[in-house]
Amino acid sequence: GFYGSNGFCLFNYFIRKRNPSKWLTGSVLLLNLVCVTIIAVSYSIVNVSAWKSSALAGENNKALIKRNRTIQRKVAILIATDVLSWVPFIIISIAHFLELLDASSWHSVFSIIIIPCNCIINPVMILED
Repeated sequence: GFYGSNGFCLFNYFIRKRNPSKWLTGSVLLLNLVCVTIIAVSYSIVNVSAWKSSALAGENNKALIKRNRTIQRKVAILIATDVLSWVPFIIISIAHFLELLDASSWHSVFSIIIIPCNCIINPVMILED
């Protein structure tokens, strides 16, 4: 069905070419890829801005340098978790659609472990002092 054949309430991205919802699923996957790209680029801009701010502060403001390095570390982890969660998911979904592999059994791994972990890591990293 729309949410898969198992009990997990995550949109079923792992469809085949004969599935009538292939255009909807393809559109959602493309939107996910665009969002991951925008997030990665935006976080990278924040990271570069923090690095430039640290460089401008020089040795005079060690507190600012320390704060900016903390931000840079958090941003790098946020980018990495987003990319490491969503890009493989999108690639596996496309490979399943093209019938290069059968990823049906992977639906629960992504819906129970990978995607929720990514959703939890982001706010925790932002709130961490």
